[in-house]
Amino acid sequence: MKVIISLGSNLNQEANIQRAREILSHLIPDAVFTDPEWTDPIAEKDRPAGTEKYLNCLVEGHVHLTERRVIAKLKQLEMSMGDNHENHVKGLVSIDLDLIQYGDHKVRELIWK
Repeated sequence: MKVIISLGSNLNQEANIQRAREILSHLIPDAVFTDPEWTDPIAEKDRPAGTEKYLNCLVEGHVHLTERRVIAKLKQLEMSMGDNHENHVKGLVSIDLDLIQYGDHKVRELIWK
């Protein structure tokens, strides 16, 4: 099934995006990534001291997993990279992975483009 996933980070941005790309390449063998793009935080709460910008990119490819399983894998990857709800409340994002599209189904809006 074709998937589009967004990646974002505002902590150690380049290293975290690169690590997530490497791991996602194993989940999505035909992964094609966009060039990383620096963006401003959407909301003031997303602007913690010491980090002003997010680094974002998209990946497109095909998986042999259900939509539910893709989302579970993304959450598992986020947690393995140190991301959690408490940090998000503080505006600290090690890695944020969102399933944007699964097949023809638009799962969520891409908010940083």
